[in-house]
Amino acid sequence: MPFPNLFEPGKIGRLGLKNRIIMAPMITLYVNQDGSVSDQMLDYYWERARGGCAMVIVEASYPRGYPGRIFLGSDQCLDGLTKLVKVIHEGGAKACIEVNTHRGMDDEVDPASASEMIHPMKGIKVRALSVAELKELQKAFGEAARRVKEASFDCLMIHGGYIISEFQSAILNKRTDHYGGDVDNRARLGLEFLAVARENVGPDYPIIFRLPCQRKDISDRSRIIFKLPYDETIEEGFRVEETVVVSKLLERGGVDAIGVTSAAAGNYRDIYGAPNMQMPRGLNASTSKAVKKQVTVPVFVNGSINDPNLAEDILMGGKADFIELGRPLVADPKFPNKAMTGNAEDIRKCILCSRCVESIFRAPVGPMVCSVNPAVGKEKEYELQLKPSAQKTRVLVIGGGPAGMQASIVAASRGHDVSLWEKDDKLGGQLNLAIIPPGKDELSSLIRYLTFQLNKSGVKVVLNTFATPEAILKYAPDVVIAAVGSTPLMPKIKGIDKRMVIRFEDVLLGKVEVGKSVIVVGGGFVGCETAEFLSEQGRKVAIVEILPQLASELFAPYAYQTVRRLKERNVELYVGVKGEEMTKKGMKVISESGKEIFIPADDVVIAAGSGSDQTLSKALEGKLLRIYEAGDCLKPSRIYEAISQGADAGLRI
Repeated sequence: MPFPNLFEPGKIGRLGLKNRIIMAPMITLYVNQDGSVSDQMLDYYWERARGGCAMVIVEASYPRGYPGRIFLGSDQCLDGLTKLVKVIHEGGAKACIEVNTHRGMDDEVDPASASEMIHPMKGIKVRALSVAELKELQKAFGEAARRVKEASFDCLMIHGGYIISEFQSAILNKRTDHYGGDVDNRARLGLEFLAVARENVGPDYPIIFRLPCQRKDISDRSRIIFKLPYDETIEEGFRVEETVVVSKLLERGGVDAIGVTSAAAGNYRDIYGAPNMQMPRGLNASTSKAVKKQVTVPVFVNGSINDPNLAEDILMGGKADFIELGRPLVADPKFPNKAMTGNAEDIRKCILCSRCVESIFRAPVGPMVCSVNPAVGKEKEYELQLKPSAQKTRVLVIGGGPAGMQASIVAASRGHDVSLWEKDDKLGGQLNLAIIPPGKDELSSLIRYLTFQLNKSGVKVVLNTFATPEAILKYAPDVVIAAVGSTPLMPKIKGIDKRMVIRFEDVLLGKVEVGKSVIVVGGGFVGCETAEFLSEQGRKVAIVEILPQLASELFAPYAYQTVRRLKERNVELYVGVKGEEMTKKGMKVISESGKEIFIPADDVVIAAGSGSDQTLSKALEGKLLRIYEAGDCLKPSRIYEAISQGADAGLRI
């Protein structure tokens, strides 16, 4: 077996598990409006259960209603939960569910915390919970725990985040009663929730405590510290030493396992809970190792573990007993089975872009999606659509970027005769540019995966071929899928025609050598990444952006991190300014207040976005019966749109 530690059986209390892979709880917003389990949710969890993990931990549930969350507040929820347990068991996994009680300062109905404060990001008043209110929360939590057991879940997980973690934080908890002060008192609330759960489920029922640690909690807008690597050098929040102390208290309190994760209380700029591709892989493993050394109960760990080799190394190094996979099982539910059977190269790896998290938290919020897995949230429907087509057709896909590759794979999987033409000498399209800036190499795994699937599905790939309307008509396909990408936009700035300007693509590909000082025109995420790339090479860089925010396309925490990195590299940031004129010595801009600013530079790099390219589709109108479009040629966007539109095009044939 390729990963002996990962597929060794294990136990949590008396509960036997077939391997060491646990599906981590992740909010999906797939519940019905009343908080009951929906058919969409049943299909989603069934797909993950049959993928080979030992146990599925269902997303957070609550004793009182929250939008998009599972409701545990009455016995009426039992029918749906029992069905959910049944489908997870039928898939071959044990079933667990995460239970929360109150969302602390972020509670939509009742923003409250350990102490009275002003919310560090929202600016609203947060009240302090009374002891009587804490007892009421515990009573409701105990009833919820009873319902979990009655619904036939194999165990439950206590969510140690939100209100529990806010009480644990020395920064947020300023109480003077027995819930405040030293770490033992600050841990008291979590221990009381554990005790009330135990009272309601009995002595032998397994309970896991999810313990967010290595947090950098903030109590005001000025107190924000970011430091790498993620270890005990963290200067604010809940430190590793305190995590170990609380873990020992939990063990003495009768917990059966501890799940080490990371998060932050009240800090929307923090991305520990869903670390992106620029952050270390397995970033919580050093903390889980410290905990594991001090307790005898099993220790879980999660956090950017998107490769079975890394998971195996963590287990082999004694850093954890079980591996929790959240986003990786969203990206590929069959991750465990593929790893177990020696087909790791067939795993559709999570690229750590966190579009899944963005989809449920960024307005307008909606059900969870995944950049690389177009079937997420519609598993059974997608499986039915992938069945072989009644009629085999000759399909020509134009463009070897992610949209064209995905369209080709889907069309071929349905039995069609598929050829893919790509004008360049390699596949990947814009992904080949996206992997170049610092910290973006994870995207290369998507190129490898799509290429592997193309070869596996028998698609005929033809490189270095520019698709003209004449060549396409001569090939005589039944269907054409145009995935030709986009065309770069050039800003209208006086003097731009008289100065040599450079496209960001040429900079990233090394086709052009720029001078010591560079202006990047365009502060979207592409411009920001280009600036970061140039800065890493030792250039003095300035970004000029007409909008008031940089990287505004990104989810706020990731945009913030992008700007933070640029500031750390001393990149000059000009936002809310209009490009007035380019000269041989630099560029003149006008601020929102009308102030004229001249920015000296040796070179100007354009990263001002792109527009759809429908030239080919229009040229073929009326000459072919069926033409579909996918990806940036429809509307320039991101990986999720390219992959999902490519899949949709392949399914339409």
